[in-house]
Amino acid sequence: MGHKKTSGVAIMGGTFDPIHNGHLRTAVEILDRYGFAQLRLIPCYQPVHKNQPSVSAQQRLDMVEMAVSSDERLTVDRREIIRTGPSYSLDTLRSIREEIGETEPLVMVLGMDSFLSLPTWHGWQELIKYAHIFVVSRPGWEPDLISELSEFCENYRAASPHELQCAPAGLVCLETLTPLGISSSLIRSLCRQQASIAYLLPEPVQTYIQKHQLYQ
Repeated sequence: MGHKKTSGVAIMGGTFDPIHNGHLRTAVEILDRYGFAQLRLIPCYQPVHKNQPSVSAQQRLDMVEMAVSSDERLTVDRREIIRTGPSYSLDTLRSIREEIGETEPLVMVLGMDSFLSLPTWHGWQELIKYAHIFVVSRPGWEPDLISELSEFCENYRAASPHELQCAPAGLVCLETLTPLGISSSLIRSLCRQQASIAYLLPEPVQTYIQKHQLYQ
């Protein structure tokens, strides 16, 4: 059986505080199902819309690096941590676009919650110039899009996810994936209770959290 031709760079940003199997399972499913050549996880230095993480940016980065070591299609992109300051997606997309050239498909993966908050993002209508937007929805969830966002979807909606490989940017795609019921807040809460976090995240990450007594 020959390998399907893969192209395109998918990116998933996040606080990853800590990274867990839910994030990783989504990443691998997207790679398998939609055939992108690689998926980069981009830990943000300072989330613009969330509370500040309780562990250092370097520790969050360390954990992501440990987590992806088993699949060569997954990589870690350190640019937001290195840049410091608030992490604006627009700056990140511009800088990745410069690096990969004008023709390579670039796909920004967002969870539905992030997508619904898109109109509050800095320069949000510009994002589509640099990348496709791939929204991961939960099964059976029909969100109410505010008018700005539903207009945005109508203008840029892809007929099928495979169109994303035929153009460098400019399309919005909403796809349903079944997420694992794991969240970073659940893991932090278990750590505070001194309960086991086994099997929720990769073993090296679990060991790292215990060794450094994070989230207690």
